[in-house]
Amino acid sequence: MSQRSDVAQRFEDEVFFGLQRRAALFGWLAGLSLATALCAVGAMVFMLPLKEIRPYVVMVDRQTGESELVVSTRPADLAETDAVRQAELVRYVSERETYDTADNRERIPAVLATSQGQAATSLRALWTKEADQYPPAIYGEDSLIKVKVRSVAILNDATAQVRFTRTLEQPGMQPVVRAFVATVGFVFQPRVERTLEAVWQNPLGFTVTSYRIDAETLDASTGKG
Repeated sequence: MSQRSDVAQRFEDEVFFGLQRRAALFGWLAGLSLATALCAVGAMVFMLPLKEIRPYVVMVDRQTGESELVVSTRPADLAETDAVRQAELVRYVSERETYDTADNRERIPAVLATSQGQAATSLRALWTKEADQYPPAIYGEDSLIKVKVRSVAILNDATAQVRFTRTLEQPGMQPVVRAFVATVGFVFQPRVERTLEAVWQNPLGFTVTSYRIDAETLDASTGKG
């Protein structure tokens, strides 16, 4: 009976101490895993300030849905990127100065949407039916004014001069070419839009705040002012 008790005691001891050893091993492994996880989290936190987030401007084909990367910029560099500024200035002046009855109704409101202050006020005044220089009253239904930008000069971070020609085409008449220089005040102020279509129209928040045009002398033989 005593021998059986000794065997039972040894068995209980082996089970008890075996469980203790397993618990200690599992505890050590858990501690090691926790330490490793904490180190990984610490490394991620340390690296986060070094990570640079770059916004991308993407052109999307509305018919096919295919997208194409156009330009990548950092917000801090947006207003300092000459290529971006010049592209926006060319687009704005071209659309504002063009006269085409096929798209006046859509184009002019789109230009107005990217205008503020004096630039918006002068555009509204010009396209009011009571205005003396109301374009449809002057040019009618059959005339077309094409715009060609000749140069863009960035004067400072908020002002530029755009030199361009306007070519008036009327049925049965020779085209008339005139040269102008537009002095444009502008800012980049990205804003939250409610629709994706609004984002497509002006993804960078380019806004014209002041706008003035002056006539230049154009040499008909050279096409230069």
